[in-house]
Amino acid sequence: MPASAAAADAGVLWLAALQRALGRAAHDVKDALNGVSVNLEVVRSRAARADAPASAVAPFANAAAQQLDRLTGLLDAVLALGRSEREPADVGITLRRVAALCSASSAATDARVLVRDAAVGDAHTRVSGDVLRLALVAPLLEAVVGRSGEPRGHVECELANEADAIVVRLHAGRPVPMPPEVAEPLRAAGVTWSESADELSLVFPRA
Repeated sequence: MPASAAAADAGVLWLAALQRALGRAAHDVKDALNGVSVNLEVVRSRAARADAPASAVAPFANAAAQQLDRLTGLLDAVLALGRSEREPADVGITLRRVAALCSASSAATDARVLVRDAAVGDAHTRVSGDVLRLALVAPLLEAVVGRSGEPRGHVECELANEADAIVVRLHAGRPVPMPPEVAEPLRAAGVTWSESADELSLVFPRA
């Protein structure tokens, strides 16, 4: 597949993957907004009483602040992923945004994507922003919810530096396959990977 065709296909596939992820995230956004609204209403009503102690509103104010932090983090990721990626793209920054989006769900018991902090230095890749995002989102969505939408379990992500590449390992304690429909455009764009019984290792060429 020519590089231009691979890039075009990756762009189309990335938009489809983004729509799928946003469909899940919409529930989380509404849930967080409702949490902020309900807790602030309790704070407002209790604070209006002349004899109300601070202790009567503090738990609800704290709960509203936690929900707002959750909402802010998710919306930051959504807005960043909705814009064109500045290139060369940073694998670490993009991974954290993708993890926030793929973790979004209204159910606290749903699968989560955790990013292990690691100092990897320069993590810029020469693959396009759409290719990078697709390579991360496609297998992560499969790992946390699959095609059925049912939660499968948590995934832990780890970045590592190699001589001429940045590696992202997706640990799940179970196979994390690359969806077949995205495999050819990703390979043509320069992304490689290996699958094992409990993880997927993605290799992005360094910029």
